[in-house]
Amino acid sequence: MPLFFSIFTKRGTVGSLRTKITAFLLLLLLFFCHLLTVTMFLQYYQDENGNRVYTLKKVAPNGRPTSSAHPARFSPDDKFSRHRVTLKKRFGLLLTQQPRPVL
Repeated sequence: MPLFFSIFTKRGTVGSLRTKITAFLLLLLLFFCHLLTVTMFLQYYQDENGNRVYTLKKVAPNGRPTSSAHPARFSPDDKFSRHRVTLKKRFGLLLTQQPRPVL
């Protein structure tokens, strides 16, 4: 049994009431931090007009799955950027290969 849980099980041998309260508050803090990281993923779906509607649900009212509203992680040490640029050049998707927008 880990030391943390032995604080609550052994009577009078592992510390004072102050130690038990500190350990309990730490456990409570860890639990609430876990809840915040698990449940708060912002999602979105598009309505009939093409507007984004933000929600916390995984399924839109029309039955389709929602998309994540968070951007992908960025890494300055991107190992595959060369391959992405090569593919975009091949299929003409680079911004320099697009016609200029009419202002």
